[in-house]
Amino acid sequence: MSASQCELYPYVPSLPLAVVAIILYSMLVGIHTFRMIQAKTWTSTFFCLGGWVAQLSGYSVGIFSTCNRAAFTTQSVLLLLGPTLIMFSVNLTQIDFARVLDAKDFCWVPIPWQPALYLGLNVALMIVQLVGGVISTASSSIETIEIGTKITIAIYVIQLFFWLFTFAENTYMAIKLRSQPTEACNTKLSHWKGWNQLFGLSVSIIAAGRNVMRLTMAGGVAFLVETEWPSYAFDGYQMVVVLSAWAIWYLPEKLRKVGSRVSYMSLTELERTEERSVSP
Repeated sequence: MSASQCELYPYVPSLPLAVVAIILYSMLVGIHTFRMIQAKTWTSTFFCLGGWVAQLSGYSVGIFSTCNRAAFTTQSVLLLLGPTLIMFSVNLTQIDFARVLDAKDFCWVPIPWQPALYLGLNVALMIVQLVGGVISTASSSIETIEIGTKITIAIYVIQLFFWLFTFAENTYMAIKLRSQPTEACNTKLSHWKGWNQLFGLSVSIIAAGRNVMRLTMAGGVAFLVETEWPSYAFDGYQMVVVLSAWAIWYLPEKLRKVGSRVSYMSLTELERTEERSVSP
């Protein structure tokens, strides 16, 4: 990262802010990678990709960009995609959460459809976001930059509504489970209300907080555009909060254990039923 200002940055990039971000993400990526491999929770792959490929790599590239346009574009795009990748794992875990709680009747979208639908929408939005980010940062043409910026703004808005929809679905499910609890709420995951707060934390920070901040910045608010620390405070470091919470309360591992135990119990019960049916 350049120690002095250049035409690519409307401010003097801060080396200490970037170094702190790199240290934090290095620790979190290591923890998430270890826990994912240990627990075999492959839906958490996107936590690692969002933290490592996007956030950690983005800030690392930024340190050595030295006002190079290619490096600047790479940094901008990676940091743009980090939170999106993190939300992949949040959405996939939310699907497993509803499945374990046997809350299919309280989901607006049928659970069998959700993995392909939610993941597909996230991927499509990420690809378009990638295109918009490259156009707006790699080009020197004002007209092209405006097109890229409009694409990026549109994706932020669509993402905001999509993620708020998934959170509204989760909220509705939680309300219905309180009034009409399933057997799984008491036997499989009795403290589900506490675990459920992870989804609210993620959506409030990534969808409501980070996307709204990015939209405000894209709208040309001078303070956000010309000052660097808000992008760390309301974007980079906020992702640290999300990844830290998920690293401490590792819900994917809990769901995998509960799901495995339930499958084993169901198989055992089926075997006992078959034995009784063939007994004289």
